Amino acid sequence: MNEPKRVIGKPWRPGESGNPSGRPIGARGRFSEQMISDIARSWSTHGPAALEKMAKTDNTRYVEICSRLIPRDVALTVQQQLPGGLDPADWSVMLELVQGIMECLPNAGQQQPGAVLSFVRDAIRKAQSSTLIDATSTRHDSET
Repeated sequence: MNEPKRVIGKPWRPGESGNPSGRPIGARGRFSEQMISDIARSWSTHGPAALEKMAKTDNTRYVEICSRLIPRDVALTVQQQLPGGLDPADWSVMLELVQGIMECLPNAGQQQPGAVLSFVRDAIRKAQSSTLIDATSTRHDSET
C-alpha cells in the first residue's frame, strides 16, 4: 500500500506494466488459431452457398468482395536470363559449339552426353597434337 500511485500523464517506467499479471503467453495466438479454424469450418459448410446467394441477389457487393482479394499493388519484374547464368557472348559461343557438334556428329542427339563429350574431347586433343606437330616441324625446318 506504500507504493506510489502512478500520476496520469507520466509514462510507465521500463519493465513496468499497468497489468502486472499480463496476458498469458500464447493466449492471443491460441485465440487467433481457434478463430481461423472456426471460420474455415464454417466456410466449408456455408461459404459456397453464401457466395452463390450473394452473386444472385447482390452482385455489386459480390464483385466488390472478389476485387478485394486481388492485391492492389502488383509489382512484376521480368528478367530474361540465359541458362546457366551465361552472358550473351558465352551463350552465343555455346550455340555455335552445339551447332558444330551436330554438324560433325549428326546423331549426337541420340547418344549419351558422355559419349558426345568424349568425341569432342578426342577431336580437340587430336587437333591440338597436330597443331603442336605442325608448329614443331615448322620450327625445325626454319632452323636448318
